[in-house]
Order: sequence, then structure tokens, then C-alpha cells
Amino acid sequence: MFPDHGHRRIAVASPDDIATARRIAAERAEGVLAADEAARLDRLVAALAEHALGLPDGTLLIARMRSGAGVECLAYDRDPATAELPAPSEGDAPAGLGVALETVRAQADRFHIHATPGIGSALLARVLRPGADDAPPADAMVQTGSVMVERSGGEAARGGPFIDHWFVSCAPARGGYGPCGIALMIDGDTVAGGNAGVDAGAGAGEGNGEVYGPPRYPPTVMTPGVIRQVETVVAATVPGLPAPMVVNAIRRDLKGRPELGLSEDKTLAQIGRAAVAVLRFDAKAVDYTALGTVAGAVVRPQELTALGARWAMIGFNPLAPAAVHLLWGPGDHVVLYTGGCARLPALFIRRDLRTVEPTLAALVLLRDGAVCDDDHTILVLRNRADQVPASAA
Repeated sequence: MFPDHGHRRIAVASPDDIATARRIAAERAEGVLAADEAARLDRLVAALAEHALGLPDGTLLIARMRSGAGVECLAYDRDPATAELPAPSEGDAPAGLGVALETVRAQADRFHIHATPGIGSALLARVLRPGADDAPPADAMVQTGSVMVERSGGEAARGGPFIDHWFVSCAPARGGYGPCGIALMIDGDTVAGGNAGVDAGAGAGEGNGEVYGPPRYPPTVMTPGVIRQVETVVAATVPGLPAPMVVNAIRRDLKGRPELGLSEDKTLAQIGRAAVAVLRFDAKAVDYTALGTVAGAVVRPQELTALGARWAMIGFNPLAPAAVHLLWGPGDHVVLYTGGCARLPALFIRRDLRTVEPTLAALVLLRDGAVCDDDHTILVLRNRADQVPASAA
């Protein structure tokens, strides 16, 4: 199961890949965009893919927006001839982009582009439903951006269903403390189903079916029902509850609800091998805890502070998860990411992404920070407390 708000990645190396990108865009538009908007999206994707086709490692990523506002198209390349962007001609869009990108900009309701000289360019374009808005709510303490992709080859290469998941919610705090929020990230172990041990006869042409080593393991599964349950647990915890207690509530609730089927060992192992990170935030500080393979940091101008974790999984290691409390302020960021990426907070500073739209910033980090082919989720939160109305703060 690959979620609709996950980005389908298309390496554009031939005209056939352009057709694939248009087909995926049409699938994502179904039930979201009306005919006129869907046609506009098709023109946008065709132009964007044509642009990517002529560049080294030209790649498109297409997803249905999690808010349901529309369809999001991302693109990046690794073109060493990339130069500084020309000065903006209108809003934040530079002039002289070339015919293909000018077409993309004309068809898009939202358009952002970022260039790293000598490295490559990255851009974001969205087509929205009439009346829809992709801006954060006026009282939201953070602006959120994310990129989520599966490894090359999809489920066949992965050995099981996709499990990475993220969730961000902003709401007024109880007790008059002003707006606050919570973020959740899950990074699943994707051990393939079947025998994990070695057949005693393997290599000798005499396999007898006896297997030594660990027992059979099912693939990791994050079903829609389990996702909804985890989000319900997170949303139901009171705003003042420390992040480690939220993680423990997830553990307890998932294990103790037989209607989810998680009380049986075989199924519990599927979610039990997942890593989880929970971040609580308000205007001034973040409280973070994590089990396992989710990494991150609070990123300030020319400074970052790592967010620590204890090595464990949801279903294993009963010790309380490690926790950290860090200050942050308007314009500061939190960067969270799953396995397969490296040193993204430092890269955030080197690429000067403080003023870049958070989803586009996550795309640049994916392009330059992925160190192996894996399922990747990168989540960027920008503190926008200075933009929250005083009446809500």
C-alpha cells in the first residue's frame, strides 16, 4: 500500500517516461480535480517532463496533496551547468526560465524554484481545486512540507507494503497557552516475508526445506486502519502530555486493541518493528522523543541541535524513550527524516534553505542527502509564530 500523499517518482529518460508521468498525474487527479483543472495538470506535467528529459538525472515526483487541495508536482535534476536563477520578474518567480518552465509556471496555481549552482535545480508546482488553498491556516504554528518516496522498483523491490507515515496537527493548547501542535513520523522495517533463515541444502542442489536461523517473518504492514488508530492516539493525548508519554500511549493502545488484530504475535510483529518519533511544539520550544531510525534536528541560522533517540522499536525495548526539550523561534526549522538519508540538517544550512518553501526544501534535501535506495520520508517544519494573529497566540 503506497499512500496517495506519497510521491511517485519517475526518472525521465525517454518519451515513454513522459507518458508514464502524465498517466500517474491523471490517476492522482481523479476525484480531486475537475476536468478543466485535470487538463491543466496534464499540460503542466507534459511540459515539466519535457524539461526534465533534457537534464542529467531529471526526475519528477507526483502526489495527491494530503489536504485534498489538489495535486503536487515536484522535479529535480543534477545538472552541473546549473547557474544562479535570474532575478524575479513577478512575485517569487524568476524571469527567463525557458519555454518549458514558463509553460509550467503558467499552468500552476503555485510555483517555486530553487537552484544550487554547479549542483542542480528543484521546483514545485501545484494545481488546486477551485477555491482551495494550500497555505497553512492563520492560527497554525508551523508551515509543513514533506517528500515521501518508495525505493526503486516499488513493492517488489521492497519485499512488502510501504510503511513510512507522517502526521502533523496544529490546534489551540488547553489552559490558555496559545497554539501548539504535534508531529508524528513512523519508519517501518520492511523485512520480506518468507524464510529468514538459510535452507540447509542451499548451494548443494539438495534443498530439503529445513531452515536454520530466525523463524518466518511477515512483511511490515501499516494498514489504513492502523494509521487511523495511531493518529487517533496522538490527537487524543492532551497538549501538555510529554512526547515520551505519547509514544508509550501508542505502544499500549496498539497492543491492547484486539479489534485491530495487533494482539496476535504474527500481526503485532508487523507494526512492532516500526520506529516512531513524536514532536510536540509551541511558539517557543519543541519536545521530541523517538525510538529507532528517525533522525532530526532543530535548525537555526548557521546552527543546529540534533534530536536524539533511543534504539528501540514500538513493540520492543520497554525502556522509556529518550526525550529532548529545545528552544526555537520564528523562522527556525525542524528537519526529521527516516533511514537512507544522512546529515540533512547540515545540508539544510549549506543549501541555504531557510526561506525556501518547506516542501521544496525537503525535495532539495532528498536530491542531495539520500545515500542509498530506500523508502525515504523527509519532513520540514517552519516556525511561523510571528505570523499567527495575536488573538490566537
